[in-house]
Amino acid sequence: MEASVPLDEHVQAEPPEWQPNAIRFGGQLLCGSITFFFLAFLFAYFYLLAMNTNGHFRIGKTQPPIGWGTAIAGLLLLGAVIYRLAARRPFADVLPAGIVALVCTLAAVALQFYEYTTLSFGAASGGYAAVFFGWTAWYAVLALVGAFWIEIQVASLVRLRAGTSERRAQREGVPSDDEVLLRAGIEASSFYWAYFVAIGMIAFIVLYLV
Repeated sequence: MEASVPLDEHVQAEPPEWQPNAIRFGGQLLCGSITFFFLAFLFAYFYLLAMNTNGHFRIGKTQPPIGWGTAIAGLLLLGAVIYRLAARRPFADVLPAGIVALVCTLAAVALQFYEYTTLSFGAASGGYAAVFFGWTAWYAVLALVGAFWIEIQVASLVRLRAGTSERRAQREGVPSDDEVLLRAGIEASSFYWAYFVAIGMIAFIVLYLV
């Protein structure tokens, strides 16, 4: 008995919708991955707070400026909402929304690293400070990964508008239209980005307001 699929022209091809569905499912898997990643910081925060028997959870003045946190969270939220709302609209509407989301993300990351230069405490100033720097630094780095995904969609939309998007060759079982795959990429990236920003809102509440 052969364990592999025989190389035969009569083997049934994959249905045309498998590739866009795989893109969307990949975005959902990423959401699950970042959930468990940032859940570690959330657990560390409340665990160290609960075990604060020696009063070293906060050493000195460790309250970050709420203004900086509000600006960072606001930029991320603005870009995510605009991009998500435009995801299922015509491509002409998605392109400016993607650019707005990209600019807002880069501005938020720049503000985050600038905020570090204004803080009066470091990562060694107790459990809170360690969680603050670890959580926000990793969030900023992974935000750049999300921005790169958005940039790919924006670049693809620019190529499509310019009329230089290469059409895929007609192949059985694979979508022949690049627009189908582009739409799936926009849907997946916007869903992921909205979820990622929702985690950022939790971080803002825990690290700045609690």
